[in-house]
Amino acid sequence: MRDVASTVWSWLKDGHDVAIATVTRTRRSSPRLPGSAMALCDDGRIAGSVTGGCVEPDVIARAAAIIAGASPELVSYGIADADAFEVGLPCGGEVEIMIEPATGDVFERLASAIEREDSVAYVTVVSGPDLGTTQCVALDSEGDLAPLAVPMLERACTAVIEHGANQVLVHSIAPRPAMYVFGAIDFASALAEAGHFLGYRVIVCDPREAFVTPARFPVVDELVSQWPHEFLESAPVDARTAICVLTHDEKFDVPALEAALRTPAGYIGAMGSRRTTDRRRERLLADGVTEEQLERVHAPIGLQIGSQTPAEVAIAIVAEIVREARTPLEVADEAPASV
Repeated sequence: MRDVASTVWSWLKDGHDVAIATVTRTRRSSPRLPGSAMALCDDGRIAGSVTGGCVEPDVIARAAAIIAGASPELVSYGIADADAFEVGLPCGGEVEIMIEPATGDVFERLASAIEREDSVAYVTVVSGPDLGTTQCVALDSEGDLAPLAVPMLERACTAVIEHGANQVLVHSIAPRPAMYVFGAIDFASALAEAGHFLGYRVIVCDPREAFVTPARFPVVDELVSQWPHEFLESAPVDARTAICVLTHDEKFDVPALEAALRTPAGYIGAMGSRRTTDRRRERLLADGVTEEQLERVHAPIGLQIGSQTPAEVAIAIVAEIVREARTPLEVADEAPASV
């Protein structure tokens, strides 16, 4: 939903009718997670994806019917027979998709909240007497569905839960997680692009002001000229944050790693050769960092795949982040069964 909300709002604002299809549940193998969305504009434009292609022609046909006045519907797709390749999931999974009209007030608030990096939930009734009722819920929202959605939004959960006679999809959209890249070197530029592609809010930090320029880092959310350890004193860090120390210079990276280890960051990595890594480890231990704390540091940074160029190293780093840390695409699978 994050990827299509602003597009849907722009279409609605221009006077178009729009239908929105949202994945509500998946079972076994499935191409997309709950909350994935695809929108159809009345002029034929399409945004987003719900299955990567295998059932989307049928979804589009149903969305066109919604635009023409049909009622909202919850549709199940799965592999059941030899015709699965025509309309179904040949990968062997099952998916439920809610198809309904997109409403301006909901998508205006949704797009605005996502742009501001606020936590927000898309809430829609997928079964029951109130089928098709939708709402945008923020942490301070009120209304019939807010008491249901806010606790899930606080935990960044996406799930269908019982609410009286209805079944309700609560799709929580958390702010983008942060990737802090320390050291404005050529490897940092490649990593910033890879982090941006993954959906991180990328901040590059280096005390050398001449190095942190938009010309060198065109695809970042923020450039900061500051010592990394000082930056981390006030920067927001949570379990989804990735901290990448690329300076491989003790006067930069030792204080940065000491500061990083005092945070709940889900991923901490440090660049350097084996020799540099061993020397840095000895320095950190001498400064009072424990062996247990050092186990949190991925050093040398990145999966060992034989990477050499900045682009290859960036791929190795983000692959390790995806493996070790909570990524932007992960959806919490624990939610109350009913409220």
